[in-house]
Amino acid sequence: MKMFSQGVLALVALTAAGATLAREVTAARDGETSSLEQASLTERGYSLQIDNDLFSGASRDEDYSWGGAFTYEWLTPRESDSREFAPEQQATQIGILAMTPQTIDASEPLYGDRPFANLIFVTSSQLRVLEGGERARFSSFTFGMLGLHAAVEAQRFVHRALGDEMPEGWDHQISAGGEPTARYVQAEQWLLTDSRERGADEPEIKLTLQGGAGFITEGSVGLSARWGRIQSPWWSFDPELGDYTSAPVAPVARFSSRSPAEIFAFAGVRLKARAYNALLQGQFRHSDVHVQGDDLAHLQAEAWAGVATAWSEYRITYAVHYASREMMLEPGDRSIIWAGINFEKTL
Repeated sequence: MKMFSQGVLALVALTAAGATLAREVTAARDGETSSLEQASLTERGYSLQIDNDLFSGASRDEDYSWGGAFTYEWLTPRESDSREFAPEQQATQIGILAMTPQTIDASEPLYGDRPFANLIFVTSSQLRVLEGGERARFSSFTFGMLGLHAAVEAQRFVHRALGDEMPEGWDHQISAGGEPTARYVQAEQWLLTDSRERGADEPEIKLTLQGGAGFITEGSVGLSARWGRIQSPWWSFDPELGDYTSAPVAPVARFSSRSPAEIFAFAGVRLKARAYNALLQGQFRHSDVHVQGDDLAHLQAEAWAGVATAWSEYRITYAVHYASREMMLEPGDRSIIWAGINFEKTL
């Protein structure tokens, strides 16, 4: 029942607030259109991401409790002196994140555990494939509001309707009443395997260096891989760029009716050096419960694994994420696990 309520909650919150993630462009692969023909195309698509810690199968309802996003993206060719297909993808994402402590039905402040927090945000992003096709550059800017009551009322409404325990601690959330926030992210990616010579049983591997400043300030290095029947370009599938919910990138390719469905497994790891997290520490506005800088876990490891399948203009992705502790106080010094389901469509 809790899983269902949280899933409905995510949909309600998304309807009221917003949006994430993208899809993508036709792959320059065997038997498909030439790079010059591809360069004449402009593709668009959208995706709906729903996250919940209970989707992972773990009997937990805490930390990154639920969230999601709706993303609209468009991909256009870019002029290239070498006449290679050099796509540039733009995306707009609207989303929500909700964080809760281990105990949600306590009305008093819970010091030492993660504070209640929610963020409603809009992100604009750009992804460029650089000359040569084996390097990509991603950047995004996010504007959001911490501490609004839209997510609070949505969660209470769903819990009340389904007879679940009522979340009573939102009055003590980070920046209760609302506070603006922002973040800028820049990432560089390298394909470490030759996609033209990769065999069907060999993985596609890439390296990602990323840095962000704002409501989450950190740097990270990540290594990710996918293997299976892969038809989409390497740069179009980027679970390593997301923080909590998925990143606004183009994940879907349109396939010919003669092409078999794309299906692959994926996994990755990332090491983060984190300096600041407003969802734990708060900002300028007073927060009844917050984590001091000395109690923030400044090094964090994250891993993920999942499966994805795409056919025609559709893709469905399921991923499970695990992260080491984000704070060092008890009882909040615990690992985090959540999962997400992404539905994508090319227009």
